[in-house]
Amino acid sequence: MMRKTLLLSLTLAAAPPMSAAELVEKIVARVNDRLITSSEFEKRVATSARSPEAPPDRERVRQDVLRDLIQEKLLEERARELDLAATDEEVENAVERIKRQYNLATDSEFDAALKASDITRDDLKKQMRHTITLQKVIGRDVTSRLEMTDDVLRLEYERQKDARYRLPEQAKVSEIVVRFDPQDPSARERAVKRIEEARARVAAGTPFAEVAKEFSEGNARERGGDLGTVSRSEMLPGLDAAVFTETTQEHTAPVLLPGSVHLFRVTDRKAAGYRPFADVREDLQKRLSENLYDKRYEEYIQKLRREAFVKIYDPVLAKTEEKKT
Repeated sequence: MMRKTLLLSLTLAAAPPMSAAELVEKIVARVNDRLITSSEFEKRVATSARSPEAPPDRERVRQDVLRDLIQEKLLEERARELDLAATDEEVENAVERIKRQYNLATDSEFDAALKASDITRDDLKKQMRHTITLQKVIGRDVTSRLEMTDDVLRLEYERQKDARYRLPEQAKVSEIVVRFDPQDPSARERAVKRIEEARARVAAGTPFAEVAKEFSEGNARERGGDLGTVSRSEMLPGLDAAVFTETTQEHTAPVLLPGSVHLFRVTDRKAAGYRPFADVREDLQKRLSENLYDKRYEEYIQKLRREAFVKIYDPVLAKTEEKKT
């Protein structure tokens, strides 16, 4: 960067005198000794504007890009202070991950994909080296300092368990269903009689699954009516009320719906509760880390910026930044 600054100074010295306005167009901002040039800035703006997540306001895109570039320059400075840099092996591994991500089996496929994106392999490696280096800085100064003790996670578990980890009442359910034309009273009567016949067979000791295979007209007939584990509120209200009653009988009374009549066998009832802490610990850690990371990262960047010399030469961007500050 010192060499870049020196070359820029020599160029300016050798060139004809330029107005202040022309100089501003050449340099958008300065972060310590690092410059954000107009070409670098506008190229990033053009790329960001094409993103599906880009805000519709072009000026907002420019502000966001400037913020990102300033942060990158601050992290580059910090990387130099800490003597951190991506190794060749890390860069090659990153490139290989990209190839696998996009199912690019051969080098020719990879080069063709790069060409379609208007980027060379050297450009990609340069980007990867830059990204990995900045990630190392963040890992050292931010991520490694996020405290995730069991006490912190258990406290978060108590705060979040009602919203995220509640388990509804559940039961293992099997069904015998007989269907009828809701416009035909005699068909409904026949369906009710058939369910009563099935119910009598079950009461006499015939296995429910065997009776279901003979009588049921439901999709689970070949499985002996087995619907698997069902949670409260998962079925139609009338059926749900029959399955999840306060009593714990194994076989329910027949349930009549407008076009069908149902008989249930209910076993393995489980009361409503919460997923155990041990089962959700990893999810808690991930969620808490993300939330805490955002806060710590923002604090870290603000600290770097307070300690740095940052000058914005673009008058519109400078005015907006001044308002934010």
